[in-house]
Amino acid sequence: MSAVLDRLARKLIVSSQAMDPRSPLRTPEILALMAQAAELGGAGGFRVNGVDVVKALRPKTDLPIIGIVKDWREGFDNYITTTLEDVEGLCAAGADMIAIQATEGTRPGPDFAVLAAAAHAHGVAVMADIATLDEAASAVAAGADVVATTMVGYTPSTQGAARPPFDLVRTLCASLICPVIVEGGVWTPEHVAESFACGAHAVVSGSAVTAPDLITQRLVAAIG
Repeated sequence: MSAVLDRLARKLIVSSQAMDPRSPLRTPEILALMAQAAELGGAGGFRVNGVDVVKALRPKTDLPIIGIVKDWREGFDNYITTTLEDVEGLCAAGADMIAIQATEGTRPGPDFAVLAAAAHAHGVAVMADIATLDEAASAVAAGADVVATTMVGYTPSTQGAARPPFDLVRTLCASLICPVIVEGGVWTPEHVAESFACGAHAVVSGSAVTAPDLITQRLVAAIG
């Protein structure tokens, strides 16, 4: 499991996802193609949503794949890789690492430790998607191999927080024994450089690379 972390050291991980449910890009084949295109530009790994996307991408790249399953359920706070079925499916599809939400709140499935143990049983590393230092520390104690700042701004206690959360990254790097990955709000080369200056192990960028709708919105906003 440490091997995949070594391969991701000081790399840009590209998240190939279509966030808008109306997006015509929301097919496994297209999302896999966008990841492959990012590889041509120097991406060092990928983060993708869904077992089918992992299956489509796995034969096309030797780079590490971080797999997730987003499953929003009414009445539950956690929605990223929340069931044993999610974990088993991603492992079988060929994910090298599985990201599991590790924020406070209710879950529709087992707790983080159970899900992490299931991934580890397959030799697959575990990323904890967190929003605070306390959540990160709890996740590491429960088996996380790496923590990522994915959920900053998406939880009640962090709404309105700056993204990328450089202050939190510095605190995490100084406080934890595991690597820290910056994810969330990475839009510019300066964001990438500052992330590594703060001590990040790797950096994830998604919308800035694989979301033409959001990229277009940013450009159109400059028209006034």
